[in-house]
Amino acid sequence: MDYTESVVPFYDDMSFRRKFRMSKGTFHILSQYLKDLPEFSFDHPGGKEHVSVEKQLLMTLWYLGSCDTIDKMGDRFGISTSSVIRCRNRILAAVNRHLKRRFIVWPNAQKIPEVEEHFGQRNGFPGIIGALDGSHIEIKKPTLHGNSYINRKGYASLQVQAVCTDDMLFIHIFTGYPGSCHDARILRNSDLWQNGPNLCGENHIIADAAYPTRKWLLTPYRDNGHLNAAQKKYNKYHSSCRVVIERAFALLKGRFRRLKYIDASVKTAVIIIMCSCIFHNICLINHDDVNEFLEDADMLDPVLNPICVHDNYNDEGVRKRDLIAAGLI
Repeated sequence: MDYTESVVPFYDDMSFRRKFRMSKGTFHILSQYLKDLPEFSFDHPGGKEHVSVEKQLLMTLWYLGSCDTIDKMGDRFGISTSSVIRCRNRILAAVNRHLKRRFIVWPNAQKIPEVEEHFGQRNGFPGIIGALDGSHIEIKKPTLHGNSYINRKGYASLQVQAVCTDDMLFIHIFTGYPGSCHDARILRNSDLWQNGPNLCGENHIIADAAYPTRKWLLTPYRDNGHLNAAQKKYNKYHSSCRVVIERAFALLKGRFRRLKYIDASVKTAVIIIMCSCIFHNICLINHDDVNEFLEDADMLDPVLNPICVHDNYNDEGVRKRDLIAAGLI
């Protein structure tokens, strides 16, 4: 009884973090963001029992960080299952509506040189401001067009396309496409495809061979057994920098274990994924510990081997890649 009022306040920071997937300090900062939003002004009439913002947020974090059923959560938090769902949906909707544009942002002109420098410190690969990749989030097979969600591993999933910086901070998220879609198709249907040249300028993001090569998007050389020394070094350095996006996905799924399998509608699953990414960034910005959750993750999320598409190249991208490769020798 009174779990949030009588038990949670006495957790030490380690216990709190393990249960709610962030530190007490980050939780209180996030609570303050939410309290100022119109969704949580309780002046409206009605007979429903008032549930504090803190309690609603604790329930949502428990939901995202565990695989508990809604029934079990209702027992733990002492409210009905319908109230658990209502509180969860209210928090998720508010975070997605108000905090996404605040915490998932592309670096501005003042920030880009710093991001580029941090990537460059790894091995000298110049000009990188982000690493791009996709990841599959397993979901319950939808009843409508269910087969289109089955990926090459044989399970239903939603794709998440993400770009992150060297510190695993997401600067772009695009999600909602079925698991059967190819990475390159998802990119071409995202806002990043249209805005990428302007966002990157003379810089670039890096991605694996599933993506097209452009001046603003550099991929590895296709290994046909005849790569020269410069091309091999380019691929090695490129891979070393690109691993950060795999670590970001591993941290995301290690912290928010609900992303291992979402038993909800596609619409709700998309919001759950997006809000998990927002919370991921908030935790990193507030210097929450990451090692514990990276250890919990599969580390390298079962990544599906990229399918190379032969028309993925253009002259500007190839020339830029060749110049960088020559400069790394």
